[in-house]
Amino acid sequence: MRRTDAPTRRALLGTLSVLGAAGLAGCDALPDGSASGDAGRTADGAGGDATPTGSPAASTGKTFEQTVVARNPNATDAYVTVAVESRSGETAFVRNLELMPGEWRPVRAELPEPGPYRVVAEAAGGDRATFDWVADERLDGCAVTLRDGAFEFWRTAVCRGDCGLAASAVDDAIPLVGDGEGRWYAPASVVLENPDPAARRARLAVELDGEAVLTETYEVPARTQVELPVTYRSGDYRVRVETDGATVADSWSVPHQPSLFVDLRERATGCGPANSELTLVNYDDVEHAVTVQVASDEEGLFADRWTLAPEERTSVVPVSSSGRYEVRVQIDGADEFSTVWWSCPPRGPATLVVDATGGGSVSQTTLARE
Repeated sequence: MRRTDAPTRRALLGTLSVLGAAGLAGCDALPDGSASGDAGRTADGAGGDATPTGSPAASTGKTFEQTVVARNPNATDAYVTVAVESRSGETAFVRNLELMPGEWRPVRAELPEPGPYRVVAEAAGGDRATFDWVADERLDGCAVTLRDGAFEFWRTAVCRGDCGLAASAVDDAIPLVGDGEGRWYAPASVVLENPDPAARRARLAVELDGEAVLTETYEVPARTQVELPVTYRSGDYRVRVETDGATVADSWSVPHQPSLFVDLRERATGCGPANSELTLVNYDDVEHAVTVQVASDEEGLFADRWTLAPEERTSVVPVSSSGRYEVRVQIDGADEFSTVWWSCPPRGPATLVVDATGGGSVSQTTLARE
């Protein structure tokens, strides 16, 4: 939905110079937590580049390309202003981003050169953060996530064959091409994330049906997410990561989990920040009682019952994190049915529909990732 609060937008842009003095944390001094991805819709509905006229990059013709990304994993629209300023106070990049629920998209920023910058982020509701970012030639940029009224930040890199973070040269070709089954348009990836202030080394091993797909050691810089495109092929993979003498291992279902995130500090896995909202809609012309239970690994996490009038809808967020869940539904006194709910990006919120026959189904939207 397009916002019409133009005065608020102008006010947000007018605060950028003031915000520059209110430092919080940044891409080299970031709050703990996982957040990354590709996000954003400009205020006029378009994506693309942003290098202001009169900036050093525009005057000299020499630029250092980075990607600034924003992500909205929340259940509601978000409006965010992001600006990048040089240490001298000149604006190198500014963009107004209008984000749908769950949306993420990259925006290219042409900076004058590698080095330190100040990033200013503010949401329409007044939540804001100012942080320091060192643009590194080995990395691709910086990501901003608005979650629960606060901003989270990561430095980001996509590591392919020419990646300087790998211990040895890696074949630029993704090992497994498509197998003819339906899957995401982009390769499935493993994301190594290091929330600590010092770099870590991590050894990654990925297997499919007992055969090695990828085995490599990577340097993961401080407070950085390193994305490793692995495969286009559907299947149940096994992922093992060794770091600092400890090991984390997990299964990885492709394409249900487009990305497997591995937190090197906590030795934990997940599928990234997601919009875990469940909406119930009654399209029948009579009232229905609907019972919903949500479980993970047979552990009950949520249970509730609603009486929905004709055409009534209601929404709930039954889980606090992304992942694979079983949803069990009973409508009136009919037999219970169940389905698997993958609350993983780029999937959007889920909807439980009671149709005109009194039957039910669960579906999810898929948000485009550009």
